[in-house]
Amino acid sequence: MAYYDALKAKWATLSGTTAQKFAALSIATVAQPAPAILTPSQILNACVFADLAGLTQLQVSQLSLLLSGGSVNASIGSAIRLGIQTIFAGKTQTLANLSALVAPFDNATIFWWQSAGYARPMDMGDIAAAGLS
Repeated sequence: MAYYDALKAKWATLSGTTAQKFAALSIATVAQPAPAILTPSQILNACVFADLAGLTQLQVSQLSLLLSGGSVNASIGSAIRLGIQTIFAGKTQTLANLSALVAPFDNATIFWWQSAGYARPMDMGDIAAAGLS
């Protein structure tokens, strides 16, 4: 069945008995960055105050624009993230703090079955239906 194509492909990468393969499949994860939706306060609290105080008026205006609204999308590749990184270029500790703030989103993982488009975890019935046991 086409429904089980991803399961069959993943199964072929596993080794051991059926039970061992199923156990490995049940805990398999893949990296999938999540949206980094933050509040302006979270971002400002990650900034070193001396770095904030040293911003030019133009940089303050740009930062205010980037942080306007109730939430900020600082996801990988977003214009907001790039803008904030540019404003704080050379401010090592602030950039490290901001990186730590978004790291859980950038390094998020999901279960393999979610990445393959399945609505629920595989069970032994699925293994049998796919002809893998």
